[in-house]
Amino acid sequence: MAVFHATILFYNPFLVSLLLLVLFLPNLHMIAGLSLSLSLSLSLSLSHLVSFGSSSDGGREDAQVGVCYGGLGNNLPSDQEVVNLYKSNGIRRMRSYYPVPQALQALRGSNIELILDVPNSYLEGLANDASAAAKWVQDNILNYYPDIKFRIISVGNEVNPNGGETARLAPFVLLAMSKIYDAIASAGLKDQIKVSTSTYPVLVSNSFPPSKGSFDGASGSFMGPIINFLKNTNNPLLFNIYPYFSHIGDPQNVPLPYALFTATGGFPQDGQFQYRNLFDAMLDNAYSAIEKAGGPNVEIVVSESGWPSAGGPAASVENAGTYYRNLINHVERGSGSPKRPGKAIETYLFAMFDENQKIGDESRQKINYFEKHVAHSNAGGAQVGVCNRQLGNNLPSSHEVVQLYKSNGIQRMRMYAPNPQALQALMGSGIELVLDVPNRDLQRLAIDAPAATKWVRDNVLNYYLDIKFRIIAVGNEVNTHRGQPTYHLAPFVLLAMSKIYDAIAPAGLKDEINVLCIKVIHETDHQLSKEHQQPVVLVNIYPYSAHINNPHHVPLPYAMFTTPGVVVRDGPFHYKKPFDAMLDDTYSALEKAGGPKVEIVVSESGWPSAGSPAASVENAGTYYRNLINHVKGGSPKTLERAIETYLFAMFNEN
Repeated sequence: MAVFHATILFYNPFLVSLLLLVLFLPNLHMIAGLSLSLSLSLSLSLSHLVSFGSSSDGGREDAQVGVCYGGLGNNLPSDQEVVNLYKSNGIRRMRSYYPVPQALQALRGSNIELILDVPNSYLEGLANDASAAAKWVQDNILNYYPDIKFRIISVGNEVNPNGGETARLAPFVLLAMSKIYDAIASAGLKDQIKVSTSTYPVLVSNSFPPSKGSFDGASGSFMGPIINFLKNTNNPLLFNIYPYFSHIGDPQNVPLPYALFTATGGFPQDGQFQYRNLFDAMLDNAYSAIEKAGGPNVEIVVSESGWPSAGGPAASVENAGTYYRNLINHVERGSGSPKRPGKAIETYLFAMFDENQKIGDESRQKINYFEKHVAHSNAGGAQVGVCNRQLGNNLPSSHEVVQLYKSNGIQRMRMYAPNPQALQALMGSGIELVLDVPNRDLQRLAIDAPAATKWVRDNVLNYYLDIKFRIIAVGNEVNTHRGQPTYHLAPFVLLAMSKIYDAIAPAGLKDEINVLCIKVIHETDHQLSKEHQQPVVLVNIYPYSAHINNPHHVPLPYAMFTTPGVVVRDGPFHYKKPFDAMLDDTYSALEKAGGPKVEIVVSESGWPSAGSPAASVENAGTYYRNLINHVKGGSPKTLERAIETYLFAMFNEN
C-alpha cells in the first residue's frame, strides 16, 4: 500500500484556512457499517495545512509566514500549549507582544523564530536609561539565547506622533531603539538579532497613488531619523498592513474584491506599475515614503496583516478566509510587489487567537487567522471531524493532541485504536469520539463474548460519561476479495459487531453509542443495521484514488470539485464531482442490499500533498477547501442533507 502525505490546506500552503467552524449534529442512533476499500493511506497534516514556507527553497525562506501571538484574553491556552500549537502546525515564526517569562521558557528549544516587542509602556524608561535597556536585553534576550531564535526586537508598536494616547511616546522611540541596539551589539549579536519598530499606514501621507507616499509634518520628523538609523544599522522597518480598514474607510474607491485579492479588472496604474491588489499598493506606498525619507534600501517586514471575521462591515468568516488564503498565496510565491519584484515579503498574520480583552470594537477583537481559519469550518450542520492516527515516532503527546483539537474548535475525532493515555487525555474535553476496534482484534472478539465485554469495559465504560463516545467502528476496510490482506477477517466482522453491541446494550448505552464497521460492501453485513430506526454506515471516500487510476475518465478538475459543468448524467441525477458520484454509488449499493434508509458518514477523505501523480500542496488545498464547503449540503441522491465527514488525518505519519 502506497503511503502519501496529505494536507488540510483549506487555503493554500500555509494556508490555510481550514474554516472548520463546527456545529452540532444530533446523536445518531444505533448503526451498523461498512466502507469503500481503497488501497490508499493518506495523512492530512495540520503542519502542512498550515505549511508555512519551506526552508529548503532558498529565497522562499524569506517569505516564511508567521503568526502573531497576542495575549489580550482571559480564555486562552497556556503559553506551553500555545508553543505546542505552533510546533504541531509547523508555524515556525511568531511575533510576541510582551516578554513574558513563562512564554519565553516555553519557546526554549522550539526552533520558532521570534519577533519580540518592547511594549510601548517601556519606551520612556529605556530611552532615558542605558542600564535599564541593558537589563531588559539581559533579562529577555541573553538569558534565553541561543535556546530561542530571536529574529527581531520591535521597540514600540504603532506610536503616532500626530496625536492620540501614543503621541507623547514619539520622542522616546528612536532613543530606546538605539539603546536596545547598543546592548545587542555589545553582546556580539547585532548581525543575528535585528532591532526595529512597528509602524502603520496612518503615518504615511498621500495613500494614492502608491508612488506619492511620504512621511510629512510630525510623521516626517518622527520617521526620518528612524529610517536613517535603520539604514545605517542594516535593519528592516516593521509595517502593519490592514487592507480591511482601507476598504471600510472608503468602500466606493476601495472595493471589496480589490482588498481581498479577487478583483479581475480595473487595476490602477501608477506610472510603470500596475496594482492588482490593495496589499501591494499599501506596501509600495510605504516603500515610497521610506525612499523619500532617505532609506531606498531599507526593507519592510509586514509585521501584522489580517481580516476580521465579525464585528464590522465586510467582516465575515468567508471574507476573512478569502483574504488569508490569497494573502498567503501572494507572499509565498516570492514575486514581491511592483516596486520590489522578486523580493519575498516576510509577513505575520494577525493573530493566533481572538482576544476578548482587546480594547476597541468587536472587529478588532475578531481579527485572527489561526483559530478561525486553520481548524474551523462552517459546515452548515455537517460537523467536520479530523482523524487522529498515531503511526509515527515524531508526534505530539496525547494531551497535546487533545489540546490541539480543543484550541482549534475541532469537536470530533476518529481514533484508530484504543490507547489509555489518549483516552485519559480526552476525558472532559467535550470531543465526540469515533473509536475503532482494530482489525487485529476482530477474530478474538468474534468468538469470545467475555473478551468483547472486557474490551467494552476497558475502553468505553471506564471512561463514559467523561468521554463523548459517538461510534465504535468494528474493523476498518476489511476486504471480501480473495487475495487481499484482510480477506481472512471478513467472516468475523459481523460476529464481532454483534458481541460489541451485546456488551454495550446491557449498560443502557445502545442508543447513545453506535456500533458499526468500516469495510467493503456485501449484503450479509446489513442485518444489524436494518434492526434499527436510523441505520448509518461509515464509508471512506478518496476521489484522488479514482483520478490516478483512471485520469482520462476521472479528470483532475472533476476530482477536485473545480469542473464548471456536469460531467456525468445518471437518469435524473447530474454529477459535477466524483465525491458525490462515489457517495451515491454506495447509496445505490445499500438500497440494493435492502437498506434504502441507511445514511452514510464519510469516515475518511483526503488528498496527498506529495509522493505520486497529482499529489501537491496546491491540489490538496483545493480539494480540502472545496470538500469542506461542499459537505454543507448533500449529494444528488440526498439533496440538501448535510454529509458528516472526517478529514484524514491530523498528522503525517513517518
